[in-house]
Amino acid sequence: MNVEAQKSRGLGYALPTLLAAGAVGALGLLRERFQRSRLFLPDRFPNGIWEPSGYGVPATDVWFHSEDGVELHAWWIPHRRARGTLLYCHGNSGSIADRVGVFRHLRRLRMNLFAFDYRGYGRSDGTPSEKGLFLDVRAAWDHLTGVLEQPAERVVLFGHSLGGAVAVDCALDRRPAGLVIQSSFTHVRDMARAVFPNLPVFLIARQQFRSIDKVGRLALPKLFIHGESDETVPYALGRQLFEAAAEPKEFFAVPRAGHNDVHRHGGLRYMLRLSRFCARCLSAAAAA
Repeated sequence: MNVEAQKSRGLGYALPTLLAAGAVGALGLLRERFQRSRLFLPDRFPNGIWEPSGYGVPATDVWFHSEDGVELHAWWIPHRRARGTLLYCHGNSGSIADRVGVFRHLRRLRMNLFAFDYRGYGRSDGTPSEKGLFLDVRAAWDHLTGVLEQPAERVVLFGHSLGGAVAVDCALDRRPAGLVIQSSFTHVRDMARAVFPNLPVFLIARQQFRSIDKVGRLALPKLFIHGESDETVPYALGRQLFEAAAEPKEFFAVPRAGHNDVHRHGGLRYMLRLSRFCARCLSAAAAA
């Protein structure tokens, strides 16, 4: 066989491998693009409102450490007539400093608020990951019920969007009085399908956040809330997550609401639904 024939034959053997490697590389780029654009979009200090007391949110800075040593930052927002405490898990973007308006609304529930930033967000150290966020919420829970001495049976977990998946995972081995899951999804692969309907990004999504495999194991009271016009997490995914959940559970749909304005579109009905849910959870926990 002459040299040119050998080169041609070698190229023929190598071409499928090169094509396969190129395809995997392209999918990897899509995966990274999806995760950067949809999963972790933190804002860092000093972006945002870091002196919320001027907006009616009397927050005190709190510092604590996750199990793997990452230093985390939170706000303790007490209510002088509190009947319980909300442990708030925010979504994938920004930080607690971007949610002062949300906290003002939630204070109307007559609940203390403990809002923390995941690793890599706000003033918290580290880099976000699925495993890391699950460690962070447990550290927040342990600090709230330990150092801050808030009884577990008086704590309601509240998770918005990605924070819904974080709160669901925490409820597997902690014992809150109830769980609010707002504008959240089934798992990341379903989100990838929704964002890239014509591309198989979902096949290689690294982060999973598989809430749909967990909600069926949670026997505590659960309130699912979703905006009917959610442009980020399809309403259908919120309903699917609710359908997979164990009883007791309830679903509250908010007409015209998108992903981040549920509290505004929901108005008084939204606040009443939340207030009644929290009251039932706290009463049931006290009677148990």
